[in-house]
Amino acid sequence: MAKAVNGQKSNKPSFAAKVLQNMTLGSDLSINRPAIQTGFFRHWWQTFRANYGSLVLQNIMCLLLAAPFIAFVFFIMPQLEQRWILQSGFNFVGDLGFGFTGGTNDTTLAIRGIYLFRLMFYSLIIPCFSLMGVGMAGLFYSSRNVAWGAKVKFRHFFRGIKKYWWQYLLAFTVIGVAAYGVLASIFGYLYMNIAGMTTWYMWFVMIFACLIAILVVYFMLMYLPMVTMYDFSNKVKIKNSILLAIALILPATMLSILWIGLPIAFIWSSITKMLLLATFALFGFAAYATSIQCFGVYAADNYTEVLYQNMLYLQEKEKRKQTKMANKNAGKQSKINNKKSGKSNKYNRKADNYDRNEK
Repeated sequence: MAKAVNGQKSNKPSFAAKVLQNMTLGSDLSINRPAIQTGFFRHWWQTFRANYGSLVLQNIMCLLLAAPFIAFVFFIMPQLEQRWILQSGFNFVGDLGFGFTGGTNDTTLAIRGIYLFRLMFYSLIIPCFSLMGVGMAGLFYSSRNVAWGAKVKFRHFFRGIKKYWWQYLLAFTVIGVAAYGVLASIFGYLYMNIAGMTTWYMWFVMIFACLIAILVVYFMLMYLPMVTMYDFSNKVKIKNSILLAIALILPATMLSILWIGLPIAFIWSSITKMLLLATFALFGFAAYATSIQCFGVYAADNYTEVLYQNMLYLQEKEKRKQTKMANKNAGKQSKINNKKSGKSNKYNRKADNYDRNEK
């Protein structure tokens, strides 16, 4: 770590250093832990593999709190859509040829209804995300200990919920709002398009919603691990997370593509969808939590801690400089005082001699 500090001190400030100069610096909550020597992905894989058994048990506990989200998205919503279509009695055979002359075709009306149905009912994923955030509080707390090389125990899951439940509840509520914003903008565009309404401005709505969602992803990659790593106020954690998200935008992009792109690629087929569900049921939540937490440790070791050590180094250097100047000034003042004292003694001796001569 000292080598990194000295090396950064002698080189021209990088983009990350310029961005992070406004961070509130401080050491994390670990006690004398060594810096992680391996790369981020290797550290995550070694960490996850070595603690797989204990993390899987906590993954099951998190799965219980995530069950409403999984059930709603993958089972309840499709069933409600099918029931709504059957109960509406739509006619899909009109204008198909002989025997159907003059028949009606409600296909467009049905599609519009499905889009409107999804636009309204998918808003329920927001409270589902909030509930899932409570479970992720315990999983992120355990993942922090694992990423630091500490021994993780099952009770750490409940300790994390007790200490950080409201921070993760708010964080995952924001994630839910961002996810619903993207879905709502897409279904809103499709509904207006099939209804023959003007839709050009909906492109701007979709782009804006997707941009906000991307920014939320970048921010959460830094904020979620920082909640359990530092004893800062929530305002400071938010500020530091924004600055780190800007400084580490390239590795954060790689991690985002990996962890968000894979689920999106898997939901388009019923077979891959079931495979995705099985993965999350076995270890998916733990894999996400440990990877994001290891990314937070990587950011701390390579950026935050380096800047903090630099700050301590400069403060100590300035303190030594001020002490040296104070000692130097004290020496000068001592010499001046000695000279004044010598002159005063000389005058006193002269006065004594004069008094003796007068007598």
